[in-house]
Amino acid sequence: MNRPLTAIILMLSASQAMATELRMLTSYDQTSAYTREVAQRYIERVEEASQGDLTIGLNGPDVVSPFEQLQPVSAGVFDLLYTHGAYHTNTTGVGAAMDAVFVGPDATHESGLWDYIDEHYNELGLKLIAIPPLGSSGFQYVLKEPIEGTPGLEGRRIRGSATYTSTTQGLGGTPVLMSGGDVYSSLDRGVIDGAAWGLNGVEDFGWDEVAGYFSKPTFGQTYTYLFINLAAFNALDEEEQAVLLEQGRALENETAGILDELALQEWESLKEKGMQETHFQPDDAERLDALVNEGIWQLGIDKSPEAVGTMREIAEQNNMTATSE
Repeated sequence: MNRPLTAIILMLSASQAMATELRMLTSYDQTSAYTREVAQRYIERVEEASQGDLTIGLNGPDVVSPFEQLQPVSAGVFDLLYTHGAYHTNTTGVGAAMDAVFVGPDATHESGLWDYIDEHYNELGLKLIAIPPLGSSGFQYVLKEPIEGTPGLEGRRIRGSATYTSTTQGLGGTPVLMSGGDVYSSLDRGVIDGAAWGLNGVEDFGWDEVAGYFSKPTFGQTYTYLFINLAAFNALDEEEQAVLLEQGRALENETAGILDELALQEWESLKEKGMQETHFQPDDAERLDALVNEGIWQLGIDKSPEAVGTMREIAEQNNMTATSE
């Protein structure tokens, strides 16, 4: 005998009521490679692993500026945050300082560095879920004009976040703090001469339409973060908490390879669209990693001396940073 329609509706309603719905902020446009390959990949993992008991809605930087997202997540206005540490250096230098650490998720956990960062953000009302690396290498410059001579960025105004400041300055450029979403129009109007960025997303933003070159060699390493409001995390049951953390750990181990491959594909596509490689002179190329790593450590220490000092000690003791002695 078929069940009455009202009974089926009640069962569906009960099932839906049991699902936990979370809201995530992302610092990157929803069409960008980082949102697509990291944040959305995580959402799909969580929903599949929980069999739909955990669902996550995604809100982009059009809702809250990347530089202002930490506070509403800490306050519980949103539940989850996908971001880069450079976007909240006014609050702490710990997130940005991770970019001075070699890519190696297992080492980050085994050394105790992951737990240390988690404890630090707990004090800000956040629980760390994952530190996904954005490839095995981190950065490049997108430029309107090719590199000629040394220092390679002499006299140029270059978009960046706090992460890139020391490198841009060390190469003779003037840093301009700006979110990724403002780069296209700024390049087009000549407000800036180039942009520091990761290895993915130039094509997504359409910067190939307003800039003719991307720099080689790439340099450094970079990470993003997934956080959840600490109170919201503690309100979940143990099974839900486990799903979020397990899928975060799995994500950390796959993003570098995925984004490395996407970077290779994107460079080929950009060349087909008319962009060209432009190379730093050997003197500049040899010091790129040192510039970015030392600059990132100093940025972190300037903002959070004790916490980032401890991070650096952990990284150096475990041979996880280029500045190790």
